[in-house]
Parts: sequence; structure tokens; C-alpha cells
Amino acid sequence: RCSEKKVSPKRPTFQHPAMLDCFRLAERLFLGIMLSLPTVRALSSEELLMCVNLLRLSFGTVAKEFGLTEVSAPSNAAFTTLDNLRRHIENGLRLFGMFCDVSLVGCVATKASKADKAIVYIERLAVAPDYRHRGYGGQLLSFALEHIGARGGKTASIGLMDNNQVLKEWYRSKGFVQHDCRHIAHLPFKVCYMSKNLSIQNES
Repeated sequence: RCSEKKVSPKRPTFQHPAMLDCFRLAERLFLGIMLSLPTVRALSSEELLMCVNLLRLSFGTVAKEFGLTEVSAPSNAAFTTLDNLRRHIENGLRLFGMFCDVSLVGCVATKASKADKAIVYIERLAVAPDYRHRGYGGQLLSFALEHIGARGGKTASIGLMDNNQVLKEWYRSKGFVQHDCRHIAHLPFKVCYMSKNLSIQNES
């Protein structure tokens, strides 16, 4: 069996100096864009405190908007503590962070249902306030859906405040459908449950 000889790509040659300058400028712009693209990966234990700060900051804006406090809604991510986050991870939560260079700018988590492993919950999807409206939330959601599908999940499910109409519409635009809405004893608001069938998504 003959081995193929690998040929390194050569930089193009230009007859006119102006063309070379344009090429160099385009090359620098391309490299700058590539370096600035966010990456999503699993968070290490050493990065959990950084994630706690991100969650408190990001969900804190929503808590303030809807008048939530640590007394009225202690389980809200706006009041996350390091110990609490570690307990969730020990109980099966998978946590991922989005980085721009070395800065943590967003996160998302997944957790399989104990009753049905084919159902996986998406939790703690957050983007730092200074990095919103750049499409990062959609990228984090897409990452979570792909992660769930790759591990055999058939349905992605979320729970959110029923009175957060903006967020509900955002999830609807991503293919989620509301299937339940009910009061939870320890929460001051109704919880809306939405889901997305990943089997249909994979077949299309």
C-alpha cells in the first residue's frame, strides 16, 4: 500500500504589491475573527467559582426585573453558591462554559431525567450582560442540544417562569413547545415547561 505524500499549501504569489497588501490585510482579519470566536467546553472544578459569579450576575438581572429574592426564590440561579453548584454536579449535572479568549462569557448545563434517561433537562443557560445580543445564547442552546443528541437523548426539556414572555417566545423560536404549566410549592411564580423532540430534528 502506497503512502500518500502530504503537500503543504503554498501562499499565493502576487505580481502587484497592492494585491499582496490586500491579501495580508484579509489574512489578518480572518485570523482575528477566528481568534475571537467563542468556544464551548466542559468546566473544570477550578473554574466553578468563576461560573458561580457568572450565574449570579446573569440571572441577577432577571431576578431584579421580576422582583425575586433569595427568600422568595432561593433555588433561582441568581442565588447560586459554590457548594450548591457542586452538589448539583455530584447529582449528575453536566456544566459547560463559553469562553471568549480566556473570559467566561456564558454557560449551560444538562441533566438527564431520573425517571426517563431519554429526557434531558437544559438548565442554567446564561450569558454575561456585557456579551448579550451577539447570538451566544443560541450557540449555547445549540451546543446543549447537540450534546444531548450525541448521548442518546430524545427530548430536551426546560423549565422557566411562566410570566417571562420574552424568554418563552425565544425558546418557541428555537423549536420548543409548551407542554405543562403549574405552581411549585416553594416558588412565587408558575413554572412553564417546554420541550423539543430531538428525534424529529435528527430525521429532518
